[in-house]
Amino acid sequence: MPKGVLEMKRGQVLVLIVLGLVAVLAFVGLALDSSRVYQTRRLLQNAADAAAIAAALELATNRSNTTQASLWDKIAQYLQANGANPATSQAWLLQGDIRLVEISQSTSPAPPPPNANKVEVLTVRTIPVLFAGFLRQSQSTIRARACALVGNLRTLGPRNNVVPIAVHYEVVRDARTGDTLILWDGYQVTVRTPNNVDRNYGDTDNPYSGWLNLAWIHNENEDTIGNREVDQSHSQANVNDWIMNGNPFPIFAGTISIPPDPPATDGDFIMGDPGIRASGLRTLETKRQQLIAQGKRPIFYFIVFDRFFNRDGMRQLFPYHGGFPNSLYFHAVGFVAVEVTEVNWRGSARGGKYVKGTFVGFAQPGKVNEGSSFLGDDEMAKAVALVE
Repeated sequence: MPKGVLEMKRGQVLVLIVLGLVAVLAFVGLALDSSRVYQTRRLLQNAADAAAIAAALELATNRSNTTQASLWDKIAQYLQANGANPATSQAWLLQGDIRLVEISQSTSPAPPPPNANKVEVLTVRTIPVLFAGFLRQSQSTIRARACALVGNLRTLGPRNNVVPIAVHYEVVRDARTGDTLILWDGYQVTVRTPNNVDRNYGDTDNPYSGWLNLAWIHNENEDTIGNREVDQSHSQANVNDWIMNGNPFPIFAGTISIPPDPPATDGDFIMGDPGIRASGLRTLETKRQQLIAQGKRPIFYFIVFDRFFNRDGMRQLFPYHGGFPNSLYFHAVGFVAVEVTEVNWRGSARGGKYVKGTFVGFAQPGKVNEGSSFLGDDEMAKAVALVE
């Protein structure tokens, strides 16, 4: 082969090798840039999620003492702690999908809007892309967004400190954190404010509290968890076991309905009796003392109901059910946390047997009861859930 031709081929091979190396380096550079972008986006998303949840929990448990400035401070704290920059972040309070007010960098002492039930956080970071200059892109802007929804808690799992006591929704709706709850034998309930102003609820014909049979629960929408209609005896041994060891099954809250609205049929319908049992109160005091001895606050979860039905009423709601025992059934619509401070199982009604405790603001990550109206300042236990 002529020498000139050989040198020409060698030159062509060298050009191809150089071009190949450039392509390989470009792909390596793009991979490194993509990895860096991914890691940054993941960091920012975690920061936005944490900040939105933290602000939503504050909104759920301490709304009466919360300002727009304090909510932003909470968001900024969690953004910074998780590697994001509050200075390049924004936040809003929403009702549903409607932005009510922006609280970014807020110093406002104004309270959050009373109908706000969602927190939105957006955080942004711009990073250099070191190996993608040939694409004429020297930097990349990364955004992460999170929305946390606040609502009434839909379910509590088994073996929580759920006691078999039902409290009417009107009691919880009107109460505030720090108010005292008194459940009297004789169907009445009292809420006492810190200024010693009493509000009384219920009478013999319309009880506002009751003992529940947590081993007989009807729910036609939660059939995947198995049968919970297992024992209609409502024995004292069972009641004592539930107080000491918690509820045997998960409890599901349904839609709140107040007359004249028709009753809802979702959520749990729990067998029960009006009033309170002296022997159950004695066990409750034993459990309370046990928690105190363990250095824990004696906080229990009572089940909130909106209506109760007799057997005929249940037959009308669920005509295809095989048969309801002759009892009352309380429709669960939520939960309330109460720090029990005093239990008296002796004496007669109204002044004798009673349970006394303080309403405690309570929220946890969990599923929101979408069928339950949300009132930000009531005492229903709240759930916070990331929705976007």
